[in-house]
Amino acid sequence: MRARIYGLLLAIILFISAVTLLFTGFSWLHFVNAVFTVSLILWCLGLFLYLFSDGAFSIMGHSFRRFHYVMAPKRIKETMKDDELYTSRDVTIRNEKYMLTLPLIVTSFVCGALALIISYLMV
Repeated sequence: MRARIYGLLLAIILFISAVTLLFTGFSWLHFVNAVFTVSLILWCLGLFLYLFSDGAFSIMGHSFRRFHYVMAPKRIKETMKDDELYTSRDVTIRNEKYMLTLPLIVTSFVCGALALIISYLMV
């Protein structure tokens, strides 16, 4: 199953890069640049998914809610007293693992590294 995901992501990177050749012109340099750009965008997306799945934004959200509760005026605190979201001291950290995260990071990193190596060899 993992091999299919890696292959699918590689095919997506190559397909999007080939489509961008329609707009930039057909040359080897444009193709390498397109592969690097697409893989860099997908690598950033994969790292964002990794951060989101490990709960980095859950902790930040909890901290902002606690800060808002502490800094709120008394009349607003009275309305938030029964709200479990603001008064809870327990942090619920998201711990979901997405099946696409690791293959997305690895495939896009490898394609980006290969594009960099090929671009340096072309010079």
